[in-house]
Amino acid sequence: MFFEELQIEVLKLLVHDWPRVIAFDVESKVPSPSSFLTNERILSISFARRDSGGFGSAQGIETKTLFLNEETDESETNLLKSFDSILVSIRPLCVIGYGLRQYDIPLLCVKKQRHSLLLWKLIDMCESAVHIDLYHLLKYKHYKKFDDALNSPEFSHLPLKKTKGLVPTDRNEKSKEIYRLWKEDRERLRRYAEGEVHDMLLIAEEILKKGLQTQN
Repeated sequence: MFFEELQIEVLKLLVHDWPRVIAFDVESKVPSPSSFLTNERILSISFARRDSGGFGSAQGIETKTLFLNEETDESETNLLKSFDSILVSIRPLCVIGYGLRQYDIPLLCVKKQRHSLLLWKLIDMCESAVHIDLYHLLKYKHYKKFDDALNSPEFSHLPLKKTKGLVPTDRNEKSKEIYRLWKEDRERLRRYAEGEVHDMLLIAEEILKKGLQTQN
């Protein structure tokens, strides 16, 4: 069995609990490349999940974004508490993202440790839930970037939002623009972030759907 096959087998186990599967993304302020996972400030937390409708449908996907109110530790703590309160009702069994294992989950782990937070659903999400990183699944399909998958014929039939164009593709410029949007245009930042998690969920569903068809 190959690694990507194992990931798909895990997703198959979750088909009947799919409302407890979330696509997840964090946007943050990164002062400099040398401060990776050290001095970031979480600016927003976004997630998407399907609460109705069939795989690949534009209907039935819930998306939500929580924003940092101000650049303080107290505000960041309150952001994480708000997210934890949402997780209480979802109780995610699986978290899907792109670069999830390299950044988003480690960042949450660092933050809950730094702020000494006993937020049990956040802890469950970071430490007990299954983490499916689309980066690894898509690289076996020869997609070097998430953009490549978004614009490929393989996923062209999906109702993707493709909001990546709302921010620059260059990593440093993107980071600056995310911060500017957080300060000046949060609605645009919301559209970008929720489009990302929406599309992650749809692509994961399509990969799973093909896996189920192969099985049958």
